[in-house]
Amino acid sequence: MSELGNKLRDARIQKGYTLNTLQQMTKIQKKYLVAIEEGNFDEMPGNFYARAFVKQYADMVGLNGDELLETYQQELDVHPKETDYIELDEPEELPSRSSNRSSGGEQNTLEVILSYLPLILLIAIIVMIMISLVIAITNIGQGEDQTSSSQTSIENSVVSSVEPDSVVVETSEPESISEVSSMQELGENDIRVGREVITLIDTEGAGPVYALHSGFSNYEFSIEASGYVWVGIFEDGVLVVDTTISADETFEHTVSSGVETLRMDMGYPEGGVFKVNGVEMDMTDFYGDTISFVLADDVNVEDETMELDINTSDESVTEETTADFQGPAVLDPAFNSDAE
Repeated sequence: MSELGNKLRDARIQKGYTLNTLQQMTKIQKKYLVAIEEGNFDEMPGNFYARAFVKQYADMVGLNGDELLETYQQELDVHPKETDYIELDEPEELPSRSSNRSSGGEQNTLEVILSYLPLILLIAIIVMIMISLVIAITNIGQGEDQTSSSQTSIENSVVSSVEPDSVVVETSEPESISEVSSMQELGENDIRVGREVITLIDTEGAGPVYALHSGFSNYEFSIEASGYVWVGIFEDGVLVVDTTISADETFEHTVSSGVETLRMDMGYPEGGVFKVNGVEMDMTDFYGDTISFVLADDVNVEDETMELDINTSDESVTEETTADFQGPAVLDPAFNSDAE
């Protein structure tokens, strides 16, 4: 195995990508990805493809493809340099406009007018329909104004006949001071997402962990992609979503009933954002592409020393789930070691 292949393979494993996932993301056949990692560049179609595949592989796993090509240039030059070109047939000479006019003959003025006659009739019909609609809407508005004025006069006559002391005005009671203050006051780690609140309780793991102050049914979770993104979602440690989305697409997830923990992973070279109730989660202070949620009733939100076990492992994922799982490996050392 070559030094370049080892470097690329280690970067892929650190990112959590399998060869199947990398094949889907780069559109490079798996046999060429294996050849790159094993240093068998003579299996490539040529130097051009070998360098192109290595650069694309490196960019996907977060390495600088141009620097790798320059550093390992001698290792990649296993074929004589070739020049790929395609001989193009001489384009046939197109006939000029003047020849077309002479061959087809010029239309006279009457023929031109007749050719536009259907379009003129269609425009006239559309204009007549629009005028009719405007007249009908105007008449309806005038009728409503007359009806409203008559109802107002009737109401005024009825009100004038009622003694002032007999009139009872119903007013709704204002919200209590405690309710208003609770809507305005947020703790240091609290984030308002729509009508709900979530609290940041852990920042030491693969990604931030938030506590939900009500059931999962009151929250909407989504991932909005700005590039090609793999999406993996775990409910109580079990993989329930393994899919990919492209740029400008949004994936929304509804949590199953009875779930206590939710984990959302992204395997992405381009990027994406997490959203809760339509509010984007700020991940700039966190390293990684994982975000987790737990119910506040199951943890002590004020205890910053608590330990949370929300990462998936071999024991928590069923055999049926791992058999169908083709996405990047989760950022769990135990999981990555078995995947290798």
